[in-house]
Amino acid sequence: MRKTKAEALKTREYLMLAALDTFYRQGVARASLNEIAQTAGVTRGALYWHFKNKEDLFDALFQHIFKDFRESLSADIENASPDTWENLRCALVNLYERIQHNETYRKFMTILHLKCEHTEKNEAIVNLMTQYNLMWHDQLSAALALCVRQQKLPADLNIDLAVIYLKSACNGLAQLWLSNPQRFDLEKTAPMVVETAMSTLQKCPTLRTSGEAQ
Repeated sequence: MRKTKAEALKTREYLMLAALDTFYRQGVARASLNEIAQTAGVTRGALYWHFKNKEDLFDALFQHIFKDFRESLSADIENASPDTWENLRCALVNLYERIQHNETYRKFMTILHLKCEHTEKNEAIVNLMTQYNLMWHDQLSAALALCVRQQKLPADLNIDLAVIYLKSACNGLAQLWLSNPQRFDLEKTAPMVVETAMSTLQKCPTLRTSGEAQ
């Protein structure tokens, strides 16, 4: 009997959750499609009906986890929202809150930072991550350029360097906490780190194209 659309969507959801758990336990390189299918309680054929391969599963997880964040920032950029600067601040803080309190976010961020091996066997997944990083870089660049036009950031801000700095601060904080969650309270620490990073974009002379304060 042919499955209904609702049943097919539920199977797809089970497979994504099973992939998340398997990647989290085994690491991406060691995770097998057979194990993912078994964890989801479906046949390997059912898995292939929804996903072409492990990379397709990983990509679906990424798109699902970061959908709200990406779409919200894209909407601000496309609509030239006057609240882009503050919305970016809130989105970053909310992301860390989700990492600490939402198991799905925490597991996927752990996979991204700690369990996605940069090996030849895992080359296709690593290439996907490189694409995600480029997309994130481009989206942040567009958001910061908009903030420059709205005079929330200096007119001579070195946007490429600013994006590298902001990504380094954000990724570094996430990796520090994921490596040792008992070390500090992420929800309390993240707003201060985000505020410091964004204040640095506004005031630090070494992030200007002139390299000196105005």
